[in-house]
Amino acid sequence: MSMPDAIGPLLKSIHERMKASADADFKAQGLTFAQSQVIVFLRDVGGQALQKQVEEHLDVSHPTVTGIVGRMEKNGFVRTWADERDHRNKVVKLTDKSEEVGVAMERTMRAREERLLEGLDERDRSELRRLLRQVYKNLQ
Repeated sequence: MSMPDAIGPLLKSIHERMKASADADFKAQGLTFAQSQVIVFLRDVGGQALQKQVEEHLDVSHPTVTGIVGRMEKNGFVRTWADERDHRNKVVKLTDKSEEVGVAMERTMRAREERLLEGLDERDRSELRRLLRQVYKNLQ
């Protein structure tokens, strides 16, 4: 299979391969790539956040996050409850189960990123990040 020359299809192909690889890695833990991103985000912000903050971090719709968080809660990775200050908001908190897989999961994600950037020196990596940020900014 040849690699597409147009940027859009190339980015889509890269995304699909990364997602498939991540889903395969996390399936053993009972997680999807999106669920792993929720765990990493919650770990970065102290273990809990409003569901709205998760939506903003993942840059996805309310129904999408509701589904992701709902499946995570059903599988014991998070607990949720209504925010005491505003019952329209839901608090999402990591459980002990998600804390246990968190360290291994982050190690796997770092290894995957290193594989993605293999063959690029630090200058190239920095330039790639800059260019991708600009492409993202252009789409906002």
